[in-house]
Amino acid sequence: MPFPPLHACRRLAGLVLAVVLAMLALPAQAQSAVLADPARAVDLLRLGELYEADDRPPPTNPAQLDGWLAGLQRTPRVSLFGGSYWLHAVVRNESAPSRWVIDPHGSLIERVDVRVHVPGASPQTFSGGYQGDNEYMLHYGGDVVLPRGATAHVLVRLESRYFARFPSVDLIEEGSYRKVVVSENVLAISALGALITLAFYNLFMFYGTRDRALLWYSLYLVAATAAWGLTFHIGAQWLGFHDLRWHYVGFFLLPVFNGLFFMEFLQLPRLAPRLTLATRANIVLSLVLLPSCFLALPFAHALATFVIIVSLSLALVAGVVSLASGFLPARYFLAAFLALIVPATFILPANLGLIESPVRNTELLTLLGGTADAVLLAFALADKIRLLAQQKDDYLLQLNRSLDQASTDYLTGVLNRHAFDRMLNTAMASARGDDEVHRVMLVMIDLDGLKRVNDEHGHTQGDALLCEFARQLATLKSERVAVFRLGGDEFAILGEAASEAEVRAAMSEFESCLQGAGFKDCGVSYGMAFGSETRSGSQLLIRADGRMYQHKTAKRAATGSVRAVA
Repeated sequence: MPFPPLHACRRLAGLVLAVVLAMLALPAQAQSAVLADPARAVDLLRLGELYEADDRPPPTNPAQLDGWLAGLQRTPRVSLFGGSYWLHAVVRNESAPSRWVIDPHGSLIERVDVRVHVPGASPQTFSGGYQGDNEYMLHYGGDVVLPRGATAHVLVRLESRYFARFPSVDLIEEGSYRKVVVSENVLAISALGALITLAFYNLFMFYGTRDRALLWYSLYLVAATAAWGLTFHIGAQWLGFHDLRWHYVGFFLLPVFNGLFFMEFLQLPRLAPRLTLATRANIVLSLVLLPSCFLALPFAHALATFVIIVSLSLALVAGVVSLASGFLPARYFLAAFLALIVPATFILPANLGLIESPVRNTELLTLLGGTADAVLLAFALADKIRLLAQQKDDYLLQLNRSLDQASTDYLTGVLNRHAFDRMLNTAMASARGDDEVHRVMLVMIDLDGLKRVNDEHGHTQGDALLCEFARQLATLKSERVAVFRLGGDEFAILGEAASEAEVRAAMSEFESCLQGAGFKDCGVSYGMAFGSETRSGSQLLIRADGRMYQHKTAKRAATGSVRAVA
């Protein structure tokens, strides 16, 4: 078979080459125009074409743009582990507004370069991003002019060592964008202010209560404030801090302090030892992975996302276990968890590249959820403090009851010997002044006839005699007078010397009252001593006891004389 002529081969090769070049250039040439819409933001990244960037700068002449794009490698999306990309979109404005904003958002982006080619006008350019100077506070957007009826080529270069999520590049009318910026900035700054305020408040509470849950909660809020403050470019735009390696340090610390907090707050070591072990393991894992911020920055956001997911899962199980065990503050903990998990279901899968962000500002939604979580956790801590205060009151009440029981005679209900010794030592303490000690009065009392009642009528009747006399003696009780049963038939009164006359008159009446109650031949012998006589409690007791026996002896002598006369 004869070969075709050489000129025919060359013609065929040229035709093939032309077809190939046309096919390579087809994506840029065939790209349809995106209509600018004043009513809503248009995502150019979804509707335009994305290319992997190389070292070649874009042409200044729009006529050369198709050939330049043909030399770039198209890609469906950015890599979360970083890279440099060109976005090309053809935009047509058929609406009245001419002032628009191109807004890259949805992820931290280190460098943003924008070129807009409008026919008949000089190229419009602006730069921004995390490392650049931005026209709008805490946002990457920049102003461009698109006259009505104009069709423009928009080139956006996105460059970063990592992308926290798949970014978006919106075309939005300038007035609408300014409203978005103001509202988002107000919400973000307010949320950050609330977090740091709660952090310092609970740190102050920790110094007052020494409750470690408050300490871990405060550190958790400090870490969250630092992490989100860097994410929202507070450090970059307000403080001039542009070191990207520190951005995820706070996020790696969140599982650490959150785990320490809910282990302490939910009493996890006591309720769920295995869950406690898993939480501690995740804390260790978070600390081990933290150096990735400095050693493997492109992977830090994915690793931090992983340990945060594990921490949230453990927190959910811990809250359910604690509430099931009857710890009521866990209900606020679970409510706080729900406030956080709703936005987390958007941001955490997007961090791993599993989904695209379903809302415009995922970071803001998550920050607001974290702030709601912090407020509800503050309610949980307050509820815990309330329960602790209630428990303390119950313990004090039980303690007072126990002290009362320990200081009370079980039979008669008046104070016992233990209470007597304690109060006598206090009344005669060396630290008290002479005037106070001189006012002390001690009365030692012996109930006459108890042994005879026990022998003749039984101990039940003897106990009734003791209770009757204690009831009568208790009528002397006041703020200045205390009555005691020391044991057997011995009683005592400790009060002030000003009550001497009242006590002497009562002693005489008690014998009549006892006999009127059916206890014949029963009486009362007593002796008094005063602090003005001695500063020694033991000497005061000896003096009063001696005078009580003198009174008893005198009564017996008087009774014997009466019987002899009879």
